[in-house]
Amino acid sequence: MSFPANNDIVIPDYLGEYGKGTAQMDKDRRNMPEIEEEEYEQIRKVPLGEDAEGGEAASSRPARSRKPGSNRKEEGTHRSRRRGSSRGKGRGRGGVPLAPLFLACMLGIGAGLSGGYYMWGYEKPYMVDLKAVEVPSWVEQDFIRKNIFSRPDVTITRVNNIVIHYVANPGSTARSNRDYFDSLADQDPEAGGTSSSSHFVVGLDGEVIQCIPVDEMAYANSPRNSDTISIENCHTDETGEFTQATYDSLVKLTACLCDQMDLTSADVIRHYDVNEKECPKYFVDHEDAWQQFREDVDQAIADKSWEDVL
Repeated sequence: MSFPANNDIVIPDYLGEYGKGTAQMDKDRRNMPEIEEEEYEQIRKVPLGEDAEGGEAASSRPARSRKPGSNRKEEGTHRSRRRGSSRGKGRGRGGVPLAPLFLACMLGIGAGLSGGYYMWGYEKPYMVDLKAVEVPSWVEQDFIRKNIFSRPDVTITRVNNIVIHYVANPGSTARSNRDYFDSLADQDPEAGGTSSSSHFVVGLDGEVIQCIPVDEMAYANSPRNSDTISIENCHTDETGEFTQATYDSLVKLTACLCDQMDLTSADVIRHYDVNEKECPKYFVDHEDAWQQFREDVDQAIADKSWEDVL
């Protein structure tokens, strides 16, 4: 490239000092030696970070080259991705926070274990002291002898149900039934024999005899002997219906035991409900009479009617 050699420059008056400066620059440029096209191209290609002799730039940091076709928009995208990755710490795929997810899992495991305890028969701690249970003053305590057939001397640690029976021997008394249970102790243990007993027996006239302490097991409610209390009741005929005196004593005794053992009438069941034996016969044959009995027990619990002296 070459420039014109004419150095005569006429400066219009209206340009003033600005025009003189611009004209001088133009004049200097025209006085520059001619530069060949090839040399000019080589000078133009020298990077700004290098000196005239091709040395290294003053800064030791290498210049970042931009990939062909890249632009600031792409750079902005990369920056936003980096910021997004930093914000995503502590999150799972899909942006789900990990801490709440972990907590939900732990709660689910806890609920599963709780349900498992319930299904596997886990029971809450039993707070009733069975040794401290007191029977009404009108109950005669006449315990039978300890033996393997009727009073095995096995301690029970909780009572979940009170089971109602009938003696299935019309006309028999509370005393005769108590003595029968005691007589089973005379059997030969080596030869085997009959096993039977009950915690209480209610007589035809409403008398009540306690045969076994409530914190010991009786042989009456197989296979529920270990967590139940049994009450046998006398009756006059084959129907198994109780006399009014027997019924009244049974209601009051049952209510007294429920009150001290933290039970309700819903926890009072028939022998039939344990193993489907037809006992007590009248309450099995007459469901309405059984439901009425439970209602009467609830009322007796509310009134504490067992405290009345017969």
